Amino acid sequence: MKQLRILLHFEWLNFKTEKSLVAFCLLMLLSGFYGIFSGHYELKKQRNKIAGLEQIYQANIREMGEKFPDSADAGDIGYYHSAFAKNHPDNWAALAIGQRDVSPAYLKIRLLAVQNQLYNSENTNPLKLATGSFDLSFVMVFLLPLFIIAISFNLLSAEKEQGTLRLLLAQPLKLSTLFLAKIIFRFLLIAAMVILLSITALLWTGAAPDLRALYWLLAILLYAIFWLGTSCAIAALQRSSAFNAISLLGVWLMLAVIAPVLINAATDISKPVQEGLQLTMVQREAVHGGWDKPKAETMDRFFKHYPQYSNTGSVEGAFKWKWYYAFQELGDRSVETLYKAYRQKMLDRLSLASNLSVVSPPAKLQEVLNGIAGTELQQHLDFIAGTKAYHDRLKAFYYPYLYQDRAFQHADFAKEPQYSFTAAPDYTKSASGILVLLAANVLVSLLAIFMFKTNTKELK
Repeated sequence: MKQLRILLHFEWLNFKTEKSLVAFCLLMLLSGFYGIFSGHYELKKQRNKIAGLEQIYQANIREMGEKFPDSADAGDIGYYHSAFAKNHPDNWAALAIGQRDVSPAYLKIRLLAVQNQLYNSENTNPLKLATGSFDLSFVMVFLLPLFIIAISFNLLSAEKEQGTLRLLLAQPLKLSTLFLAKIIFRFLLIAAMVILLSITALLWTGAAPDLRALYWLLAILLYAIFWLGTSCAIAALQRSSAFNAISLLGVWLMLAVIAPVLINAATDISKPVQEGLQLTMVQREAVHGGWDKPKAETMDRFFKHYPQYSNTGSVEGAFKWKWYYAFQELGDRSVETLYKAYRQKMLDRLSLASNLSVVSPPAKLQEVLNGIAGTELQQHLDFIAGTKAYHDRLKAFYYPYLYQDRAFQHADFAKEPQYSFTAAPDYTKSASGILVLLAANVLVSLLAIFMFKTNTKELK
């Protein structure tokens, strides 16, 4: 133990004098701080948009008041008035933006057929979407391994190339003790950096330091150990520093870049989703075709779903909002099976991608961090489902006015249902992802031990 403490002390002294190592640490810290700032800024923009919706909503209500100063037909209100489904981000989302940079933070909802409204989003620069968000999770998933490689690729080769390794082993010192000291020092350095950046992120963003903080740190530290173990396995081959660096970069490229691309390709091929386009087209045809169908036929089909309104007045003759909203409703009903199939296929794709990501620790860590932050595709699908249910609440609110011939008063806007969604962390998926990272660590540790024992006998 005394030898280990002495070696750790000398590793610290060597670190302070090695300008390249200090530079790597500073660069990693700066990248982490920028990732925190960038994620926080992106979340701030989304929150500002959501906050501005209330002004738009109230302005629309005032406009309705000016257009219909006394009372109004609920059909007019349903057509010209808009409500909003708001997807409020948790503070943790600033650490891992996940799907929030490609999925809408809100949806504008009217009383019309809902399916086309569920998938509307703002125009976004496709180049920005391709590059993704530079947040703290990006730093941890992609840059942390590069930092670990930079400080660990020459664990033994540097001593060997400088001619100091045999001098050290000439002392009453085991190679395993020297190797262990180097590993422990680098792990402590990595852990300190991860903890510092994580605490800074929590304080900066105001994220609650609850159970998610434990999951976050545990997942990232296990991920760091995996890459440190990989570096040890390569170092144990007793090859040159250049060989070690190239080999480790090759492993990083394979696991962090190529494997996720192959996972996405495999998911696309094995779980194609064609229902999305089909759903849109079928619903559009059903809605537009409603204009040409006999009104009596449309209302009879509508009353099968809403028998409580079957005593409403006739819709024959001049245009009636009752008939218009009836075939809008039937348009949604016509694609209900397609909607369920589409949602199930999206969930199946998500499940398959999660299963395949066991071969890529970077992909698995990204999944874990997004699950902690509530920014996975699953949470977005939950928001879509909640918005669809919200549209049902709006219909339940407006239909009595519409089909019971009740005048809509301006004061009735205060009773209109509202909907806000905040994603909950997915602890189940995060825990299973941590177990996968733990298993990866066991495998790479056993490999490193085997490689060390096999390739270092000549140095003893």
